[in-house]
Parts: sequence; structure tokens; C-alpha cells
Amino acid sequence: MKEQPEHSLLLRWLILTGLIAFSLLIAWNEGIISQLFHIDQSRISWIIALVYLIVTLHCGKLIYSISLQMNLSREVDRMIKDEDKLDIKVEGDDVFINSNIKLPDCFMSDYISDLFYSNKNMAGGEEAGSPSELIEVYESRLKGPQEIGWFVSDMMLKLGLLGTIIGFILMLGSVAHIANFDVSNMQKILQHMSNGMGTALYTTLAGLSCSILTAMQYHMIDRHVDELIELTRHLTQVHVLPKINGA
Repeated sequence: MKEQPEHSLLLRWLILTGLIAFSLLIAWNEGIISQLFHIDQSRISWIIALVYLIVTLHCGKLIYSISLQMNLSREVDRMIKDEDKLDIKVEGDDVFINSNIKLPDCFMSDYISDLFYSNKNMAGGEEAGSPSELIEVYESRLKGPQEIGWFVSDMMLKLGLLGTIIGFILMLGSVAHIANFDVSNMQKILQHMSNGMGTALYTTLAGLSCSILTAMQYHMIDRHVDELIELTRHLTQVHVLPKINGA
């Protein structure tokens, strides 16, 4: 497998965020964003933009954490594979290999520690879960914070559709109380209909765009979480469990 650079997830996210920021700067310079906020009478676009900013900050925090865990877990993977003979010892929350080499505190070393105690309980006759059940607990712990991101992505899409409905209500409401369709009234009607259609289209655009961009970011996180889980599962099944069971 090709070795990835340190903080590869964080670097990819920064590139994506930079491209998004550059695109927004161009859109602002061309007057597209100011036009969007000016025409949108429902102000839903403002809400979508604020929610997107908050969820991007949340995503950045998660990405830094996962990227750091990925780096430390790869270091644990290298340290264990570099040892010809492997003796694992756990003291409290610390994991040592070959008596004096302490593994970095990270997702993988925590899993090895729990796996060690789980097998120790089984050897003592106590009931304990299987390694597959334990890795599922860790996987759930890693993927739990991403659930809010997928929920918000779906919510922004629905907010865009809500803005579409409001826009059409505004558009149709402009002709509801018109009795005389003379030239001056027609101009006002067309103006109101144009504003309502603008609200419908721009809120839909904001909701779709922000929903897609949010989903892209959380998809990046999910892929790297799966990679971290697979790295942990492979190392423990091939290199760690045989040593623990043979201890």
C-alpha cells in the first residue's frame, strides 16, 4: 500500500476549503452573492449560509482529530511491525511492547489495551466480547460525531425546498388581490412575480450547493474513518492477537 503523507486528510480538506473560498470570492466579486441575499425575501439563504459556516467549523475540528489519530495509529503500526519479537504489556492506560517501548496514546493503542484486558478476562473464565464486537464499539465511537453532519446536510436541502415553496407563494400571492389588469398593474404584478421566482430559485441554489459541499466534507471523514478501522483490525488480527492469546 502506498504510504500517505502525514495529515493527508487535513491537507485534502484544506485544499477543498480553499477552492470553495476562492469560488465564493469570485462570486462575491461578480455580485452573485449580494444579489442572492438581496432578492431572497424569505431570508432562508442567510440561515443556510450560517448553518453551512457552523457545520464547516465542526467538520474542520473532526478532520483535525481524525487526521491526528490516523498519524499516531500509523506510528503504532510501524512500531509493532518493526519488532521481530513482540511482547505486549499493559499498565493502566499505557501500552508497552517489549517491556520498555511505550506506544503513543491514540485510537489504536486504546483498542489494543481493551483487547488485552478482554482476552485476560476470558482467560480468567469471565465472559467477554469478541474482537469483532469490540471494534464495532470503537467504530461507532468514531462515526458518531459525523451523524450530525449528514443530518445538517439533509436539513439544508430541505430548507432550500422550503424557500422554493415560499417563493412560489409570494409569486402567486401577487396576483391574488388584483382586480384590474391594466398596464400599470401588470408591471407591478410582473415585478412581484419576478421577486417571488428569484426567492424560489436562489434559496434552492443555496440549499443544494451547501448540502452538496457539506456531504463532500463528511464523505471525506467517513472514508478515512473506515481506513483507520481497517488498519486497526488488520494489525490486531495479524500481529497483536496471536501474541496476546499466546501469552
